[in-house]
Amino acid sequence: MGSDLRLVLPLLRTLNLSPGLRLNYQVLCSSLAISVLELQETASQVNEIEPLLVQEGEDLVLTHKLDLLDPKEIQAQVNARGRFALKNVTTSTNAELMDELGQEEGLLSGDTLVAEIQTQGRSLRGTKWLTSIGTNIMLSLAFRFPSLQHLLGFSLAIGVATVTALEQLGVKDLKLKWPNDVEGRGKKLAGILIETVPVPGSSEVFAIVGVGLNVHHSHTIDRLIDRPYTCLDDMGYNLTRNEVCINLVNEIRYTASHFKRSGLSPFIDTWLRHDALLGRIVEVEISSHRRVMGRVSGVNNLGELILESNSGRTALRSGHIVSVRS
Repeated sequence: MGSDLRLVLPLLRTLNLSPGLRLNYQVLCSSLAISVLELQETASQVNEIEPLLVQEGEDLVLTHKLDLLDPKEIQAQVNARGRFALKNVTTSTNAELMDELGQEEGLLSGDTLVAEIQTQGRSLRGTKWLTSIGTNIMLSLAFRFPSLQHLLGFSLAIGVATVTALEQLGVKDLKLKWPNDVEGRGKKLAGILIETVPVPGSSEVFAIVGVGLNVHHSHTIDRLIDRPYTCLDDMGYNLTRNEVCINLVNEIRYTASHFKRSGLSPFIDTWLRHDALLGRIVEVEISSHRRVMGRVSGVNNLGELILESNSGRTALRSGHIVSVRS
């Protein structure tokens, strides 16, 4: 994929607003102030990400209407806890917010960045979060905490916030899978990645909360992904990316403020009601040399997974679930 994607969204927004989702090549070149060669290269870049454009005679045609984010609509409806920005393209929303810490304006608690295209998004295990166009939500928010110790259990609270934001829109059958996944009908719907950055000259830290959530179906992700996943469309919910984004930002900002005051305790009941692992036998990889197995009995106030086995009770602060059975 070409590294310079700056013309991709301007091209798609222009076609998305045009009658019949099509425009003549020369009209597009004039509108975007680019050459025919640049237009052809940009169209190829689009189709490398998602097959959206076809040529019909002298017209470039968008295969279907795209659900693109509207920054004005989102900005008007998100609460005032921090700044909001929408970028057409970024390598990683998490990484870009981290970079802002060293800049003159710096980060403010609640600052939010959303991207239409993310070229190097990552999951908790370091795998790539696959990108598409107009199908998912990729956002990051920054929150300042007194120390790393104050962040214990924060990822679980963000999971609760994600479920709550979707339930407010009428979505049902959601589950939370420790430590960082939201599931819909047994398949992954959203993932959460929290990274920390120390505040220079202080014991305080910024928690950078990244959330990736599938709203619409993507043929490219279907082709490339190697594990079960779902999206709100496939679950039968006809929601726009704008309304999902607005609810996510507002609920995560509220949750972070509440968590900073009271920790995980106020969120545990909601977590347990949605716990995908509760009562099930799981095997958890702690490191490359150690695995533990037991029946899940819940989580504690530190966000640790509680396992019961013949050898007693174990509390796991981190790990990767490698198997689950009834």
